[in-house]
Formats: sequence, C-alpha cells, structure tokens
Amino acid sequence: MIKRSYLLAHVMGIPIRVHITLVILLIWAAVEFGFSGILFTSGVFISVAIHELGHSWVAIRKGCRVHEIILLPIGGIAKMERIPTQPKDEFLVAAAGPATSLLLAGLFLLLAGGGPLREFFDYLKVINLTLCLFNLLPAFPMDGGRIFRAFMAPRIGRLKATELAARIGRIMAVAGGIFGLLNGRFLLILIAIFIYRAAGAEYRAVYMQQMSRDWLTAEQADIEVSPPPYARRASPLWKKWENKADAFFDNLFKHRK
Repeated sequence: MIKRSYLLAHVMGIPIRVHITLVILLIWAAVEFGFSGILFTSGVFISVAIHELGHSWVAIRKGCRVHEIILLPIGGIAKMERIPTQPKDEFLVAAAGPATSLLLAGLFLLLAGGGPLREFFDYLKVINLTLCLFNLLPAFPMDGGRIFRAFMAPRIGRLKATELAARIGRIMAVAGGIFGLLNGRFLLILIAIFIYRAAGAEYRAVYMQQMSRDWLTAEQADIEVSPPPYARRASPLWKKWENKADAFFDNLFKHRK
C-alpha cells in the first residue's frame, strides 16, 4: 500500500514529512535533469521546510502544539493544534516564516560570492527571497494575510478582518488562475486552486469559532489543552527579549477608538 507521506526527519522534535506527490516530483526531476535536478529541487523544499520551522519555533514558545510539517509540491504546511488569536502572537508566528526566508536569502547571498556552487547558491537566494515576498502578500492563506488580520482585528474585529483577507486571497487566486490558464502554467493553476480553497476554509473556521465563543473562548482553550509535547523551556535570553517584545506589541496592537 502506498503511503500518502513519508517521514523525512525530526527537527526540534517535530516530524517533517514529504508528501507522495513530492517524491514523484523528485523522481521526475532526476529522470529529466539528473543529479542537478535532484539538487535544485531538494534545495527549494529544504528552504520551504526551514521557512515552516521558523513559524513552528515561535509558535512553540507561544504555547502552540505543532503536530508535524508536511512538504508538498506547492509548498509546506505546519500543522498546529491551534493558531494564536491574540493579535501580537499571531503577528509574531506569521512573520517568523518570511523573516526566516529573508535571513536565508542573505546567507546564500554571502555564499554565492564564488566557487563551484555559485549558481546553486544564487538560485537558493532567489528562491528564499521569493518565498519571503510572496508570503507577505496581504491575503490568505499566505503569512501576509495573518499579519494583515493581526493589524486589523483590534479595529474591525477578527471575523471581519478574516473575511477581508480571505476575499483578497480569492481575488488573487482567480487572477493567478486565469493568468496560468492563458499561459499554460499548470503549476500556477494548481497554486491558484489551493489558495482559493484555503482562503475560504480560513474564513469558515473563524466563523465557526465566532459562533461557538459563548462556550469555548481562546482563553479557555489555552487552559484545557495538554502541554505542547514539542515545547522547550525558553532560555533567559529569549524570555528577556520576549518581555520587551510583548510590551512593544501590546502598544502596537492595542485597540484605538
């Protein structure tokens, strides 16, 4: 029986799995381009995995349980038990991914100075910069949609902020799908379908949370869940930085009438 995903490694105690479709893509790259195809394709998805680990690292320190990370041909997904509803926490978790990709782009920029792997490092630099910028688009399911919601929720409410970001995501998905269809970009069409469906799913999830808030609030959920199995005790340096960051974001995200 063919499995849907395969365990690749454990990082920070989090299982990282590759979907069967990614395995097929790697086989195709090997047949079509040889070793260089495997090298370049693997580089992309290692970058995606590190991007998701950036999210997970901050989420763990915010008390969120991270079940696993799954790598797909269209990107990566970090499966969390819940997403922080406090604006400042959601901002930090969402921004951690693009920030990680930006740091990787800077690292590969330095490594691309010369040598036989210059082309490879140049390629990874562009990939990580693209990951950073693409994920900062203010629409679901990209990280920028969550950053946008974190800023808008204190002003118009979490549900309305989610609806607005989801609407932007669907508009972008339709535009991208039409562009992919007209130019024969099959992968772009798949990404557009994924974005359209994920944007709608995000709004429906928040809508259901809103409907059930009388019997399950975010604060109650924090108390009832079991301790995160992948959590690590924060270092004194992290706690010192976190206290300063909390004070800054409390002021940034506080509701202004």
